[in-house]
Amino acid sequence: MRQIIQIALLGLIFTSCKVVFTEQIRNQAAANKIDLSKIQFYNSDKIVLKRTLSSNEVSVTSGRVIVENGMYTEIIKIKKNTRGKCESYTNNNLNISFESGSNRSLPFYNNYSNIKTSSYDLNPDNCKIKKISTIGISSNVNNKNLVPLETVEKNINVCSVFYDGKKYKVELPSMPYLLIKKSKFTKKQTRKRTVKGVKVD
Repeated sequence: MRQIIQIALLGLIFTSCKVVFTEQIRNQAAANKIDLSKIQFYNSDKIVLKRTLSSNEVSVTSGRVIVENGMYTEIIKIKKNTRGKCESYTNNNLNISFESGSNRSLPFYNNYSNIKTSSYDLNPDNCKIKKISTIGISSNVNNKNLVPLETVEKNINVCSVFYDGKKYKVELPSMPYLLIKKSKFTKKQTRKRTVKGVKVD
């Protein structure tokens, strides 16, 4: 019996997947009195925070330090599908932390809360569009004589966020949004009982 239960649980785990956290799912959670802080969130894309350090800030609290053009730069990388927790929220905003510590949460905002399928996207400040040009290359059959292809331009959002009490720059090819795990196991369980009737004495 125990083995059957274990197999069933494994099947449930392997059929689980991540889905977009939408306004409809949030409303369902509220209707079932589920605290948002109890839901495991994930980010849809990587988020890389950067800031230039002054000479007296070389020792950092998180992330790693590299030297760019003779200046120290702190980088904090939040990989895709990093686990996050909702620290606080308002009607349209969720503040999600991906590491422990105070003031280390990022705001995710729903711009279309009247639409059930709308998502909660990262909500940075002062976003500007930056054009990035890349040149693709290809090779012939013998993997020789690399041939340059046409230049491809793409837009990147260059924004700022406040994290750990400091201002960081973040470059985003697309705006990350929140995901949660939701089981695909949707088989309904039915309780069935046949009554025998009541005999009159």
